[in-house]
Amino acid sequence: MNKIMLSLILALALCGCEKEAPAALATQENPPAAQPAATVSADPAPATHAASVAEVPAGPATAEQAAALVKGNNAFAWEIFKQLADPAKPVFFSPYSISSAMAMLTLGAIGETEKQLKETLAFPDKGTLLGKEFQKLRGDLVSGNEKFTMTDANSLWLNIGFDVLSSYAQSLKEFFSGEARSIEFAKNKEAAATINNWISDHTRNLIKDLISPDALSADTRLVLVNAVSFLAKWETPFDEDGTRKYSLMDYMGRAGKGELMRQEGMVNAAEVDGVTAVELNYAGRKYSLLAMMPNDVAKFASWEKKIDDTYIENITKSLKRENAVLMFPKFTTEYSQSLVPIFKNMGLASPFTYSADFTGISLKEQLFVSEILHKAIVKVYETGTEAAAATAVMVKCTGMAMKPPKEIRFNKPFVYLIREKETGAILFLGHYTVKAEK
Repeated sequence: MNKIMLSLILALALCGCEKEAPAALATQENPPAAQPAATVSADPAPATHAASVAEVPAGPATAEQAAALVKGNNAFAWEIFKQLADPAKPVFFSPYSISSAMAMLTLGAIGETEKQLKETLAFPDKGTLLGKEFQKLRGDLVSGNEKFTMTDANSLWLNIGFDVLSSYAQSLKEFFSGEARSIEFAKNKEAAATINNWISDHTRNLIKDLISPDALSADTRLVLVNAVSFLAKWETPFDEDGTRKYSLMDYMGRAGKGELMRQEGMVNAAEVDGVTAVELNYAGRKYSLLAMMPNDVAKFASWEKKIDDTYIENITKSLKRENAVLMFPKFTTEYSQSLVPIFKNMGLASPFTYSADFTGISLKEQLFVSEILHKAIVKVYETGTEAAAATAVMVKCTGMAMKPPKEIRFNKPFVYLIREKETGAILFLGHYTVKAEK
């Protein structure tokens, strides 16, 4: 079956030292033994410390506000891509999932911490309005029928005894459909296994063992998890008998081995300032894969650092239907990266320090972000694409017109992204390259 499936997890683990003894976290009646549901205590905080239900503007976010969020998310996508992009190796990640999970964290941030998160993530708004905007965007992106399925799941894992503000839990439930569950992080092996099982279940078993037991401890207070999964058929599949081995180039023009798939027919393609671009639609044309390759391989490393949403808009406006033989790589990429140094390079500092202010989450805990981990896998093959990704953020205590077809051959490094076409939201982003033969 022609399909594409991509998933990403973002888990934020917050830990804290007590300012005063926290109240025990009550659980609902008869919760599942391994993953008990959880409730939270009444919110003693003033409105300035959290997004209460009363503060939520009437009605959903407007189309204009959602568009502003997409614009900011995409701007962030390209900024973090420039930090991650190493021309010597493949890159693959989900900026949408990272933005979503960091938005959940931002809803609990106050003052300078909230300001820095908002600026670094390029969020157009904050507080309940930001939550409303993500709620609307999720509604625009999450859908499914016989041709494709796009899901976005969130969960809150609360340490037994952690006194989270009810307004914060309510915000995550309302805006992100995040279900609160209690867990004992002191039993780190069991806790890691429980969360990893949830992750596996929401990524079609592609992401396993994301969270190491060593990442959890008795200090861990909260883990936020976001999982994005995408499954769809290619509108035009590649010829399964047409794949051949070829000599491909790396970013320095050196030869490396690879496989190119083949399809012939009408293709959305463009040539813009020495860059070859193609757009491959998925069935239903709600989502597409856009790939861009500089014809001069020597320019790849500098060129990809200049890409932004304006560049993408120019490329997409130049695409035209034409009869072509498309040769496109068949490949698998696994990618993992700690994002803490990346965010620090982007100017985000406050959440990682002892002065971080997450009193929108709890008034009894001093919290800071200790780690952000990301892991992704993508498989591109004749019948489609299969991928998964995972990110963990750890927060610890202060401690065509018909004509003869031309050949379009993607045999050099290229940047590719998967997006929802109507909103323009970038779901997944990466670049492909081969390893040079010695």
